[in-house]
Amino acid sequence: MSAPTDLNRDAIDVVVFDAMGVLYSSADDVGELLVPYLRSHGCVLRHDEIARLYEECSLGELSSTEFWAATGASGASDEEYCRNHRLTEGMVTLLAELDVTGVRLACLSNDVSEWSKLLRERFGLSEYITDWFISGDIGVRKPAPEAFAALCRRLDVIPERILLIDDREANVAAARTAGLQALRFGSPRLSTTDQLRKELRPW
Repeated sequence: MSAPTDLNRDAIDVVVFDAMGVLYSSADDVGELLVPYLRSHGCVLRHDEIARLYEECSLGELSSTEFWAATGASGASDEEYCRNHRLTEGMVTLLAELDVTGVRLACLSNDVSEWSKLLRERFGLSEYITDWFISGDIGVRKPAPEAFAALCRRLDVIPERILLIDDREANVAAARTAGLQALRFGSPRLSTTDQLRKELRPW
């Protein structure tokens, strides 16, 4: 595991949130939400087959409609599936607090394009997060270096002035390797939005 890194709070122009496990409470959305949902709609594929199709969809190689068809999930829909997601407790309040400081807020997430749009509309997150970088749109998933390169290029911000908050150690390590500042949400010392708020103070 990468060691905790002190933040250079005076050098943060953009805070970038991961979605699953950070903005939303389910960290393993495939295992916790998607597979049970598919099973309830008659899907008999093995878990690894579902995971493969999900990855293809989350890279933009399949539309969500094509994904439902490929899994054999009768009657499945984006809207019904996305109703199973929940926001992380206190996250909207934290986003609102950060927003008034003038810092730019963004999201970098491995997700299906259609689902990401539905979720941020449902929870009103675009009111605070202005830039969305979803693997289904950009065609690359974290922790690939290209994901962080695309983020920096499209934000037009140097890596050192970006803070990534992610729940996966591999993504945090890869972000730091790419030159970003990064925090792992969900670790024992950083498992609640209150702890995250304290970590960001006095910035």
